[in-house]
Amino acid sequence: MTPGIKQINDNSNIVDSPGQPQSEQTTATGMGREITASYQCESLLKELPKEVKYKVIDYLDLPTVTLLKRTCSELSDVIEEGDVLAKAWYHRFPSVHQAQLKTVISKKDNNQLSDWLGRFTNDKALIKSLVERRESDEFPAIFYFTITRLMSECKAFELVEESEISHGGIGIESATFSGDGRHVVTKTNAIGHDIAKISGQDISGSWDVKANIVHTGLINSATFSPDCNHLVTASDDHKAKIYGHSADGSWKEKVTITHDHVVSSAAFSPDGTLVVTASYDHTAKIYGLEANGSWVPKARISHEIWILSATFSADGRYVITTPGRSDRVKIHGQQDDGSWLETGSIPNDSRVTFAALSPDGAHVLIIGKMPENDPLMFPPPSLDPPYTVKIYGQKADGFWEPEADIRHFSSVISASFSPDSSHIVTATIRDTVKVFSQKGDGSWEPKAIICHEDLVTSATFSASGRHLVTASFDKTVKIYGLKDGVWKEKATIAHDGEVNSAVFSADGRHVVTASVDKTAKIIGQQIDGSWVVKASISHQDEVNSATFSADCCHVVTASQDGVAKITEIRGALVSPEPAQAGSD
Repeated sequence: MTPGIKQINDNSNIVDSPGQPQSEQTTATGMGREITASYQCESLLKELPKEVKYKVIDYLDLPTVTLLKRTCSELSDVIEEGDVLAKAWYHRFPSVHQAQLKTVISKKDNNQLSDWLGRFTNDKALIKSLVERRESDEFPAIFYFTITRLMSECKAFELVEESEISHGGIGIESATFSGDGRHVVTKTNAIGHDIAKISGQDISGSWDVKANIVHTGLINSATFSPDCNHLVTASDDHKAKIYGHSADGSWKEKVTITHDHVVSSAAFSPDGTLVVTASYDHTAKIYGLEANGSWVPKARISHEIWILSATFSADGRYVITTPGRSDRVKIHGQQDDGSWLETGSIPNDSRVTFAALSPDGAHVLIIGKMPENDPLMFPPPSLDPPYTVKIYGQKADGFWEPEADIRHFSSVISASFSPDSSHIVTATIRDTVKVFSQKGDGSWEPKAIICHEDLVTSATFSASGRHLVTASFDKTVKIYGLKDGVWKEKATIAHDGEVNSAVFSADGRHVVTASVDKTAKIIGQQIDGSWVVKASISHQDEVNSATFSADCCHVVTASQDGVAKITEIRGALVSPEPAQAGSD
């Protein structure tokens, strides 16, 4: 293992919780077993070659590595010299997310990487030593670990507005970066103004509109492919359009996928070579990218009723379709010859509104509502509430069997798995968020209830699955952290108006909010684990959405004032606005 950079490992508190004082004996959990770290370990490890010590440490998780760095001098020296903390931190992310982060770095040259670091440090020696290691296998881990630490050390951020994308005074519903951060797609939310715009950054740094995608009905979604080379829209005008990025920098229409009714969703496969559309005409269509750049139909999936959504599994081998009302949820798998066959289905005893596969493909989550003629619609206190989130697990024989039935008294607006598939979070239209976790025996148990005082607009896990952020019309955002199997409130951040959304950055240590009070707040986790407001972006009207670029250096905000702002984040030396601390 190549020796690392000393400055990186001088900041072991970049883990999720503050460091604890050094003691003679400390216990922790590593690899599923309770371990004890004490200075007695030195006598056992002293004679081991350094290469063996590296191999031992590589099997440990981040909290255990951090613990050993504080309590065992023999391993502390090895951790100090190597890239152990950086690798352990980076390995918390799922492999798919690691690949995305690696792609972001690979598309930047040395000067761009240096400029990226230079936004948060003046240490030219550190910048030079990092960039010189970009050919190392550990470089993505080292780079992201370092820049996350540097951003966490910033007391506040300085914001530089780079560009404004205008939709002529028509409110912009959403704005999203492509994975490489080089393009932004914005879409409106007004009838008769059904336009999505793709804007791109030139070499000079300016942002210009590259394409106007026009529909004759509301645009339900506009999504970049994971490889950033294509974009697909879904519209009420019965069409989905795929646009492709050309070598000259322009975006051109590649194909229009036509349905006989509203196209409710359109999504890419993880490798960007397939698109699946879902429609109220009872069909889902799969299109594939050919070697010559054209898109051709590959499969057609039929239901007995309208289809609300269709999405790919994390490995791209399966498609799950969500029907309205009483039809079955279906799972289709791609065969060796490229055809798609139904490989599983889940009977539907409720009015389904959403279904999704877990990241590991072993579970299905379904949001539903019990039928209107069911007495649970008007439940007495002794009966369960009617709104349900069900979890199904796939057994050895391939069949899907129910594992959990989570009930709510009000409509469930969202439910999702954590990146490691071991937790789920549900959010209701009223005021309740529930977190469930899977036990060793496969059952699911409640772990936390997060209460707001008004409608919950979003509940989202960080990429590592170690944090959770909720947003509400009660004008607050709450951040929860996972430690020793327990979810605890870490901070409550207040706005002056209802909060429309709150999402994490790719590194999981920053949150950006969007509020009716005409602002978006950037919240960052400090080295000591606390969360503080580090900057605020203002608009002339309510902010409908706000998201980070994959490199965490830009934020794009979409507002009802008809403008989307692209804002660069830099370090600043001013005191931050404190967040209201939660229980630690």
